[in-house]
Amino acid sequence: MNLQDQEEKLRYILDFSWEIYIERLISSKISLNLESSMQLHYASIINNLGELLIVKPDEIFNVELEHAYENTSKYIDIQCSYNNVKAALELKCFRKGSNRAKDIDMYDALKDIERLDSFKAHKIKKFICLSDDISYLDGKHTGHAGIVSIKDGRKIASGTKIVPSWIGKWKNKSRDNPIVIKNDIHFKWIRKDKWYYVIIDLYS
Repeated sequence: MNLQDQEEKLRYILDFSWEIYIERLISSKISLNLESSMQLHYASIINNLGELLIVKPDEIFNVELEHAYENTSKYIDIQCSYNNVKAALELKCFRKGSNRAKDIDMYDALKDIERLDSFKAHKIKKFICLSDDISYLDGKHTGHAGIVSIKDGRKIASGTKIVPSWIGKWKNKSRDNPIVIKNDIHFKWIRKDKWYYVIIDLYS
Protein backbone atom coordinates (compact mmCIF):
# COMPACT_ATOMS: atom_id res chain seq x y z
CA MET A 1 0.00 0.00 0.00
CA ASN A 2 1.48 3.37 -1.00
CA LEU A 3 1.70 6.46 1.21
CA GLN A 4 -1.30 8.12 -0.42
CA ASP A 5 -3.53 5.13 0.31
CA GLN A 6 -2.25 5.00 3.90
CA GLU A 7 -2.99 8.69 4.34
CA GLU A 8 -6.51 8.31 2.97
CA LYS A 9 -7.22 5.38 5.29
CA LEU A 10 -5.92 7.25 8.34
CA ARG A 11 -7.94 10.34 7.43
CA TYR A 12 -11.02 8.15 7.11
CA ILE A 13 -10.43 6.66 10.57
CA LEU A 14 -10.01 10.11 12.14
CA ASP A 15 -13.01 11.68 10.39
CA PHE A 16 -15.38 8.76 10.99
CA SER A 17 -14.24 8.54 14.63
CA TRP A 18 -15.14 12.21 15.08
CA GLU A 19 -18.61 11.62 13.60
CA ILE A 20 -19.11 8.78 16.08
CA TYR A 21 -17.77 10.91 18.94
CA ILE A 22 -20.05 13.88 18.33
CA GLU A 23 -23.16 11.71 17.89
CA ARG A 24 -22.41 9.85 21.12
CA LEU A 25 -21.90 13.19 22.88
CA ILE A 26 -25.21 14.56 21.61
CA SER A 27 -27.08 11.42 22.67
CA SER A 28 -25.41 11.51 26.12
CA LYS A 29 -23.69 8.17 25.57
CA ILE A 30 -20.57 9.94 26.78
CA SER A 31 -20.17 12.94 29.07
CA LEU A 32 -17.78 15.82 28.71
CA ASN A 33 -16.31 17.73 31.61
CA LEU A 34 -12.76 18.84 30.95
CA GLU A 35 -10.73 18.92 27.73
CA SER A 36 -8.92 15.83 28.93
CA SER A 37 -12.13 13.79 28.81
CA MET A 38 -12.67 14.95 25.22
CA GLN A 39 -9.18 13.71 24.35
CA LEU A 40 -9.74 10.39 26.11
CA HIS A 41 -13.11 9.58 24.52
CA TYR A 42 -12.07 10.65 21.01
CA ALA A 43 -8.77 8.76 21.22
CA SER A 44 -10.60 5.66 22.45
CA ILE A 45 -12.93 5.70 19.45
CA ILE A 46 -9.98 6.26 17.08
CA ASN A 47 -8.17 3.32 18.64
CA ASN A 48 -11.18 1.00 18.48
CA LEU A 49 -12.05 1.89 14.90
CA GLY A 50 -8.43 1.73 13.81
CA GLU A 51 -7.99 -1.72 15.33
CA LEU A 52 -11.08 -2.95 13.45
CA LEU A 53 -9.97 -1.57 10.09
CA ILE A 54 -6.29 -2.54 10.29
CA VAL A 55 -6.55 -6.21 9.36
CA LYS A 56 -3.55 -7.16 7.21
CA PRO A 57 -0.40 -8.69 8.75
CA ASP A 58 1.82 -5.84 7.53
CA GLU A 59 -0.42 -3.06 8.88
CA ILE A 60 0.52 -1.26 12.09
CA PHE A 61 -1.73 1.23 13.89
CA ASN A 62 -0.97 3.23 17.03
CA VAL A 63 -2.62 5.95 19.14
CA GLU A 64 -0.92 7.96 21.87
CA LEU A 65 -2.12 10.76 24.16
CA GLU A 66 0.12 13.71 25.11
CA HIS A 67 2.92 12.60 22.81
CA ALA A 68 6.26 14.38 23.32
CA TYR A 69 7.33 15.78 19.95
CA GLU A 70 10.86 14.71 19.03
CA ASN A 71 12.21 15.11 22.57
CA THR A 72 11.13 18.76 22.79
CA SER A 73 8.86 20.55 25.27
CA LYS A 74 6.04 20.43 22.72
CA TYR A 75 3.29 17.90 23.31
CA ILE A 76 0.67 16.65 20.86
CA ASP A 77 -2.80 16.04 22.30
CA ILE A 78 -3.32 12.91 20.18
CA GLN A 79 -0.81 11.30 17.85
CA CYS A 80 -1.85 8.49 15.53
CA SER A 81 0.24 6.49 13.13
CA TYR A 82 -0.69 4.03 10.42
CA ASN A 83 2.39 2.33 9.00
CA ASN A 84 4.50 5.24 7.68
CA VAL A 85 1.91 8.00 8.03
CA LYS A 86 1.57 10.08 11.20
CA ALA A 87 -1.26 12.34 12.32
CA ALA A 88 -1.19 15.09 14.95
CA LEU A 89 -4.41 16.33 16.54
CA GLU A 90 -4.76 19.38 18.75
CA LEU A 91 -8.05 19.69 20.63
CA LYS A 92 -9.74 22.53 22.43
CA CYS A 93 -12.94 22.36 24.48
CA PHE A 94 -14.58 25.59 25.66
CA ARG A 95 -17.49 25.11 28.08
CA LYS A 96 -20.20 27.64 28.81
CA GLY A 97 -19.63 27.43 32.55
CA SER A 98 -15.94 28.23 32.37
CA ASN A 99 -14.63 31.37 34.08
CA ARG A 100 -11.88 31.83 31.49
CA ALA A 101 -11.86 34.96 29.34
CA LYS A 102 -12.87 34.26 25.74
CA ASP A 103 -10.02 36.29 24.28
CA ILE A 104 -7.56 34.06 26.15
CA ASP A 105 -9.33 30.91 24.93
CA MET A 106 -9.29 32.12 21.33
CA TYR A 107 -5.61 33.10 21.55
CA ASP A 108 -4.83 29.58 22.80
CA ALA A 109 -6.78 28.09 19.90
CA LEU A 110 -4.79 30.10 17.36
CA LYS A 111 -1.58 29.21 19.19
CA ASP A 112 -2.43 25.50 18.82
CA ILE A 113 -2.88 26.01 15.09
CA GLU A 114 0.53 27.69 14.92
CA ARG A 115 2.08 24.81 16.89
CA LEU A 116 0.55 22.22 14.58
CA ASP A 117 2.44 23.77 11.67
CA SER A 118 5.72 23.05 13.44
CA PHE A 119 5.09 19.29 13.49
CA LYS A 120 6.94 18.52 10.27
CA ALA A 121 6.95 14.73 10.74
CA HIS A 122 3.16 14.55 10.48
CA LYS A 123 1.38 14.21 7.16
CA ILE A 124 -2.02 14.83 8.73
CA LYS A 125 -2.54 17.79 11.07
CA LYS A 126 -5.96 18.59 12.51
CA PHE A 127 -7.19 21.22 14.94
CA ILE A 128 -10.61 20.62 16.48
CA CYS A 129 -12.43 23.06 18.75
CA LEU A 130 -15.63 22.01 20.50
CA SER A 131 -17.95 24.21 22.54
CA ASP A 132 -21.44 24.47 23.98
CA ASP A 133 -21.10 28.29 24.06
CA ILE A 134 -22.39 29.91 20.88
CA SER A 135 -20.62 33.19 21.62
CA TYR A 136 -17.31 31.73 20.40
CA LEU A 137 -18.71 31.48 16.90
CA ASP A 138 -21.51 34.06 16.85
CA GLY A 139 -20.43 36.57 19.48
CA LYS A 140 -19.63 40.23 18.91
CA HIS A 141 -15.85 40.02 19.17
CA THR A 142 -14.42 43.48 19.78
CA GLY A 143 -11.32 44.88 21.49
CA HIS A 144 -8.82 42.18 22.48
CA ALA A 145 -11.22 39.44 21.32
CA GLY A 146 -11.51 40.97 17.86
CA ILE A 147 -7.80 40.46 17.19
CA VAL A 148 -7.83 36.76 18.08
CA SER A 149 -11.39 35.95 16.99
CA ILE A 150 -12.22 32.44 15.80
CA LYS A 151 -15.82 33.31 14.96
CA ASP A 152 -17.75 31.59 12.21
CA GLY A 153 -16.71 32.73 8.75
CA ARG A 154 -13.38 34.30 9.69
CA LYS A 155 -10.64 33.70 7.14
CA ILE A 156 -6.94 34.12 7.91
CA ALA A 157 -4.51 34.20 5.00
CA SER A 158 -1.25 32.30 5.00
CA GLY A 159 1.57 34.37 6.47
CA THR A 160 -0.71 36.50 8.67
CA LYS A 161 0.90 37.74 11.88
CA ILE A 162 -1.58 38.13 14.74
CA VAL A 163 -0.35 40.54 17.40
CA PRO A 164 -2.45 40.50 20.60
CA SER A 165 -3.54 44.00 21.60
CA TRP A 166 -2.87 43.25 25.28
CA ILE A 167 0.91 42.82 24.89
CA GLY A 168 2.67 44.53 27.80
CA LYS A 169 -0.57 45.30 29.64
CA TRP A 170 -0.98 42.18 31.80
CA LYS A 171 1.11 40.70 34.60
CA ASN A 172 1.05 37.28 32.98
CA LYS A 173 3.34 37.54 29.93
CA SER A 174 2.85 33.96 28.73
CA ARG A 175 0.46 35.12 25.99
CA ASP A 176 2.37 38.21 24.88
CA ASN A 177 3.81 36.48 21.82
CA PRO A 178 2.52 37.17 18.31
CA ILE A 179 1.13 34.22 16.33
CA VAL A 180 2.05 33.52 12.72
CA ILE A 181 -0.48 31.53 10.70
CA LYS A 182 1.28 29.63 7.91
CA ASN A 183 -1.79 28.09 6.23
CA ASP A 184 -4.89 29.67 4.74
CA ILE A 185 -7.54 28.84 7.32
CA HIS A 186 -11.29 29.32 7.39
CA PHE A 187 -13.38 28.92 10.53
CA LYS A 188 -16.50 27.08 9.37
CA TRP A 189 -18.33 26.06 12.52
CA ILE A 190 -20.78 23.15 12.48
CA ARG A 191 -23.83 23.20 14.72
CA LYS A 192 -25.08 19.90 16.12
CA ASP A 193 -27.89 20.10 18.67
CA LYS A 194 -26.44 22.04 21.64
CA TRP A 195 -22.84 21.61 20.49
CA TYR A 196 -20.67 23.53 18.04
CA TYR A 197 -17.37 22.52 16.54
CA VAL A 198 -14.83 23.58 13.94
CA ILE A 199 -12.21 21.40 12.26
CA ILE A 200 -9.13 22.94 10.65
CA ASP A 201 -6.93 20.78 8.44
CA LEU A 202 -3.38 22.06 7.94
CA TYR A 203 -1.16 21.10 5.04
CA SER A 204 2.64 21.29 4.95
